[in-house]
Amino acid sequence: MGDPAGVGPEVCLKAVRSPKVRRCCVPVIVGDLEVLRLHARKMRLPGRLEKVSGGALPERALAPSDPAPVVDLKNVAAKDRVFGQMRMALGRAAAGYIERAVALVQDGACGAVATAPIQKEAFQAAGYDFPGHTEFLAHLTGGRPVMLVWYGRFRVAHLSTHLSLREALHRVTRRRIREVGRLFARALRAADGRAPRLGVAGLNPHAGEGGLFGREEIEEIAPAVADLRALGIEAQGPEPPDTVFAKLRGGFYDGVVAMYHDQGHIPGKVLCFRFDAAGRGRVRGV
Repeated sequence: MGDPAGVGPEVCLKAVRSPKVRRCCVPVIVGDLEVLRLHARKMRLPGRLEKVSGGALPERALAPSDPAPVVDLKNVAAKDRVFGQMRMALGRAAAGYIERAVALVQDGACGAVATAPIQKEAFQAAGYDFPGHTEFLAHLTGGRPVMLVWYGRFRVAHLSTHLSLREALHRVTRRRIREVGRLFARALRAADGRAPRLGVAGLNPHAGEGGLFGREEIEEIAPAVADLRALGIEAQGPEPPDTVFAKLRGGFYDGVVAMYHDQGHIPGKVLCFRFDAAGRGRVRGV
């Protein structure tokens, strides 16, 4: 459900009522039932909510008139049912929803987890020393996190997640590029049913211009691309960062490995986000 004082409850309530969502899955909200009811009243959202247990989740598709199932953790006190405030207790509650949702998948009760926004300050104040969902999910499931932006045919994997740019530059290593490229290729093969073609972005302008603008392409990125090709992955690069995403959008690549968070997120959000002159926005899907 995300942070109880944020937009997460509203987004979840709208999502579980969407005919498109109900056609492709059986959506279950993991959250606090009273908070959801409060948001539904405030936003004047239609539809009923029904408490379910983790061991008795609905298996058949939901009809349009069926209530939305909720796994109710009852972890938000009445005094904390607020809007737009940062509270440690709400950070702890949001972490609880993620933990329970992951447990439902690990137990085989659910097939996947979709997360709603959390308030990172509240999350850390509650003792969860993770910069975001990606790292917390990796902690709960084991392994190292790989962040993806996935919007239709626009698929981008990132070497690093929520770090300062200075720290992210130190993560541009041959080993990490090879690791992310290998995992990304496996995910794309599973999604598309065929071997993917990967573009690997450079780090520096013009992919370093032969070492004039930095040597990361020569010393780390190009050797990693060679390693991926030796593994049987059709990888190309290092590609200039200012053109590789246009090639991805045009279909030349099936996915791109970005060197840091904003390098991959900026082109993805330019495609997915729409704002008008008054600053009102909507997300087409990520």
